[in-house]
Amino acid sequence: MKSTRMVVSLAAVAAVLLLASCTTINNLDRYRVEGSPLAADMQLPPRPSLGIDYSIHFDSHNPLGTALSIGTNIIKASEAEKAEANMREALETVDVPAIVLKETAQSCARALNARLVAREDRADYLLDLDIREFGIKAPSWGSAVRLHLRMIVTLSSARDRDIVWRRAVTVDDPANPQMFGVGQVMGDIVTAGVLSSLTVEQLEEGFRQLARESARSAGRRLERDFSRANWD
Repeated sequence: MKSTRMVVSLAAVAAVLLLASCTTINNLDRYRVEGSPLAADMQLPPRPSLGIDYSIHFDSHNPLGTALSIGTNIIKASEAEKAEANMREALETVDVPAIVLKETAQSCARALNARLVAREDRADYLLDLDIREFGIKAPSWGSAVRLHLRMIVTLSSARDRDIVWRRAVTVDDPANPQMFGVGQVMGDIVTAGVLSSLTVEQLEEGFRQLARESARSAGRRLERDFSRANWD
């Protein structure tokens, strides 16, 4: 019983620490970041995830439709098994975190009117990115493919490591056909089914462009947040 209470207590402490790490902080009014040298770095990111749902729908009132659905899903699952290896290989090859770091650092430096520098020992402020989740998601075979990205962005003083500003950012931007070189596909989205017919090289280029656009989307959100913070 005692060990159970200890496990529960440790879990509660971990939950509090996780919540605290995600809390938005804005102390920009206490610091002069404009014109200052800024260095950016990233925590060791997790491995990318690949989540595509291949659901089979059962309807007791429509056994024929259910049978057709099962047959279709089995075919799709078979196709998916062959395609998933290519998708995972491409996603592992593309350095999404590096793209996110570069785009986010540029956006934040621009919003703060700071100067990006390569070395931390020459910086007055440090921008730290902590990617908690990233990967390709699609709720079904025929739905839009998205890059899911969740990260904590922290700006701190290089001198005393005090937190100047912190914000959690989540991006779920859909891919478009042009990213994967399939512009002839009808509509303005690309589905998991479409990705299953592409080569590893096409997937790599598409994931690279999707990562770049998602990182820029996150950067625009941070720029808006910095702008609002400076007016508070």
